[in-house]
Amino acid sequence: PSKKTAVRRRPHPSRGNGYAYSHEFRIASYRVYSAGMESVNPMVQQLRSEHLYPAERTMRRYRQRLNEHGHFMRFVRQGNQRATAIVGGDLMLLAQFRILFPKARIAEVIAYLFNARGRFYHPSQISRAEDRLGLTRKRGSTTARQARLPRNLQWRWNYWNLPYPYGMVGIRRRDIIDLDECGVFLESANRNFGKAAFCRRVREVGPYGHSQKLNIMMAISGESGNPSASRWIEMWNSGGTTITRMVAFIQKILQDIGPGMPGHRRVFTMDNLAAHSNNLVVQLIHAAGHRVVFRAPYYPVDGPIEYLFNTLQQGLTFALYRISNDGDL
Repeated sequence: PSKKTAVRRRPHPSRGNGYAYSHEFRIASYRVYSAGMESVNPMVQQLRSEHLYPAERTMRRYRQRLNEHGHFMRFVRQGNQRATAIVGGDLMLLAQFRILFPKARIAEVIAYLFNARGRFYHPSQISRAEDRLGLTRKRGSTTARQARLPRNLQWRWNYWNLPYPYGMVGIRRRDIIDLDECGVFLESANRNFGKAAFCRRVREVGPYGHSQKLNIMMAISGESGNPSASRWIEMWNSGGTTITRMVAFIQKILQDIGPGMPGHRRVFTMDNLAAHSNNLVVQLIHAAGHRVVFRAPYYPVDGPIEYLFNTLQQGLTFALYRISNDGDL
């Protein structure tokens, strides 16, 4: 009608959607059910065929509720509303918490928001809010706490923002020689993920523990047009990086690149390992006319050679089924 006086017709309780039978009707129908008269009463069968009488499953639910709660009164209609989205200050706190604690479990996030805002959120609400923030689940890594010390923070800032001898500003990429070591084991070729049937573990025979360590000392250069001088590699099995081995490796590099000239000096960059920062090693490089700039400790991400080591590691996993002993490695 034009006056909008129409009243929406309420669905019959047999249609569901939270519209329950009245309590009086429940009592009457349950009495018929408990007396076993449903099957012999043609009126009940007729009403049930027209969906105007509680189904047998509904009657069993009444009985279960009576046993568990002592009554079968209808519950409050909730409407199955979608959970409230996290917005405003709560969303900002969630974003800040994830920045500070990216590895926190969802239960810890819920506890933090409850203590901060006094409101309890369901895990599904947290997940949807994190989706809106663009957060995705991925493999994590850890930065050493020592990396946040003021000395190391200043050291790293100098490395990227000041010229030689404190940093790398103004140094051409092709003049940089990055040097470092890594250790590789036979089980380094193993893979962490696979596929199997449901309720079955991903298990196969392969390299596992107690293998011999292969030490790799490598230096990479950005010099263009000279592929033969772009990689220097030394490998050995026993012991770590000694000063003697380090000096011999530097001498090999200096022999290949020749002495430094005023317009063309190489810059060695490496971490502050004792064998790297030894006075004999530093003087050997300076005597050849080249330079040394040490990276800030606990920041391997600043070294280009670390990405090459990562590529090497991935290459080992690709060759998993071709590596079975230390000789193959």
